Amino acid sequence: MKFTFITVISSLLVLFISSFTLLPVAQAELVKRKVLVFFNSGEGQSVRENHFMEGFAMPLNYLGFLYDVRDVVGFSYPDEKQMEPYGAIFIGFAADTMPEPNRFLKWLISQQENGRKIIVAGSLGAYLDLNDENSDESLVKEFYSNMGFSWQGNATLDSMHLKYVHVDKNFMNFERHLPVFPPQYAQIVPVGEDIKTWVSVEEKRRPGSQAALVATGPQGGIATTGYIRWQAPVNYLKKWYINPFEFLRQSLGIEGLPALTPTTLNGLRVAFAHIDGDGFVGYTEIDKHKNCGEIIMERIFARYDFPNSASVIAGEINPDVQGSIDNVELARTLFDMKNIETSSHSYTHPYAWNAKLRNSAKYAEDFVIGQYEKPGYKFDATYEIVGSCDYISENLAPPEKPCFVLFWSGMCDPTEKQVAIAEKAGILNLNGGDSVMDARRDSYFGVSPLYRELGKFNQVYTGQANENILTNLWTGPFFGFRNIIETMKRTGSPRRIMPIDIYYHFYSGEKFSSLKALEDVYEWTLSQDIARVYASSYIKMMRGYLTGKIEKLGADHFAVTDYNDCLTVRLDGMDKVPDLGRSKNVLGYDEQPEGIFVHLNPGQSRAELVLTADKNVNAGYLYIKSGTGWVKDFKRTGRGARFFFECFSKGKIELAGLAPGQAYKVISQSTQSAQIRSNDKGELIVKDITSGPLEISRI
Repeated sequence: MKFTFITVISSLLVLFISSFTLLPVAQAELVKRKVLVFFNSGEGQSVRENHFMEGFAMPLNYLGFLYDVRDVVGFSYPDEKQMEPYGAIFIGFAADTMPEPNRFLKWLISQQENGRKIIVAGSLGAYLDLNDENSDESLVKEFYSNMGFSWQGNATLDSMHLKYVHVDKNFMNFERHLPVFPPQYAQIVPVGEDIKTWVSVEEKRRPGSQAALVATGPQGGIATTGYIRWQAPVNYLKKWYINPFEFLRQSLGIEGLPALTPTTLNGLRVAFAHIDGDGFVGYTEIDKHKNCGEIIMERIFARYDFPNSASVIAGEINPDVQGSIDNVELARTLFDMKNIETSSHSYTHPYAWNAKLRNSAKYAEDFVIGQYEKPGYKFDATYEIVGSCDYISENLAPPEKPCFVLFWSGMCDPTEKQVAIAEKAGILNLNGGDSVMDARRDSYFGVSPLYRELGKFNQVYTGQANENILTNLWTGPFFGFRNIIETMKRTGSPRRIMPIDIYYHFYSGEKFSSLKALEDVYEWTLSQDIARVYASSYIKMMRGYLTGKIEKLGADHFAVTDYNDCLTVRLDGMDKVPDLGRSKNVLGYDEQPEGIFVHLNPGQSRAELVLTADKNVNAGYLYIKSGTGWVKDFKRTGRGARFFFECFSKGKIELAGLAPGQAYKVISQSTQSAQIRSNDKGELIVKDITSGPLEISRI
């Protein structure tokens, strides 16, 4: 074979490229956002009511993590492949007893060996079997040893002979101070180098008996019973001893990780209203010639420039069920309003979606049933969910506003199969949760998680409770809903845990005081710096929160995928900012006291976030600081930027990274041309803009 210069060079090039492709490439590390949570039904707990759901679920969601809750009774012990999505296990038992404790301990140890962190908040629960026989002590010791502790037993409840040695004031006494005397003791001795002890206690009669009863470390964390929360003896309200946010953050080892957050859009808190259909055609004291629906439509919907997702109960409207032609016309007027999103509150308003309760004698005794049903009706979930939306779309709503939002009725307790029916039909679902955190119930214990896991599906919870709860089940005081403002404040700062959700029923139009309370809530909400959206938009944000994935690509380098409509990640306690020139599909960010809110580009499947300690890295690089709506098709130009802005009614947008003190021309659909000057920080705000194309250009 005859070789030429070109063939030799070509061969060498092929060899070079081949060898290059064989070089090791750093693997992306997927952040396992799911935590497997255990409860014990033998202790009287359930999937919805257990120590985790009552307190730790919400802080876990705030940190960007998800949960699956399982009963240790009858647990099937998944293999490693089934455990792949989980990065941690949460144990929060009330008692020391469970079935097959040795099997549980062996399985836990295997999970530790596979790199999963373990969080024990309460009792490990595996010290005794159901016959009060001790479990294998060597397994208990091995479990604690893997956590970085030496377990020596010696448990006692003799508080008078115990004393505090150390209490970390940065993380303890969060909502209430610890008891004067330590409530209990077990000799759990930290031996790991990186263990952070929050509370240490010793027995007065045994020098050298110091034990860590609240501590975190690289393998997880422990918080023993008696040091987690306080409970009032009369009304049973609870308050935290420990800071649950920081306990979970340290136990999971997630410092420096971005957290997906559905409560925020382009730096601003999401706000919406959703109205259950109860009382739509009900009596009102305000005007004897009108009904509650008319009062709410006139005094709230027509008066306030705010997005409302309003529902009706189909059976109350349909003349073939329990409705009338007048009800049909009123519902059509409602859904024709420009600031109303068409929604359903089911067909017959089931008070219980769970068959066990619905078919019990107690159900008929506790609830007034049948007022929205045909005679002889038997519960049909598809009829309630899909049928109600179809009836509303075909008979009540304008063609361009079909019904695809459902607000669960009654106890808001749908099953996995029922949520699946909604999902298959393309119907978004909301309700349940009912968060209250005010002067009386002044604890994060009153704030629900963002959602309830139902097998392969999820029920999205509301932002705050409705007026039925704040008026003591509509018995008074009827101005009680005004107090929800306090909950809205406390769930927005110092941590933006929940969106603002003005959640009520049409019967708020019955009383003068209840209507005035509703007006106060709307007026306070509109005074806030918020992103106004419909309920459907928030539900979609929640879906993106649940599907989103975060990968660690390297030091200060992350990828966010499958985030869909959840367009915000939050950086907590970091002295770094996004390097926008090196990041991808990142529109900008806003530094706030709580943390840095980073805005992701909508309509993309992947964003990359690169962080830097250089706070001036983005000087002269135009970006979105905040906005009341969505920023789409964002493109920087030589003198500014152009993009499509989508918002409810009129909105505003704040830009940064501009030349300081410079004049800029703003061209938008709502204003022919305006001139705005940037401030000395290189920022400017464009106000009173409507949805449409927007261009900013330096003059």
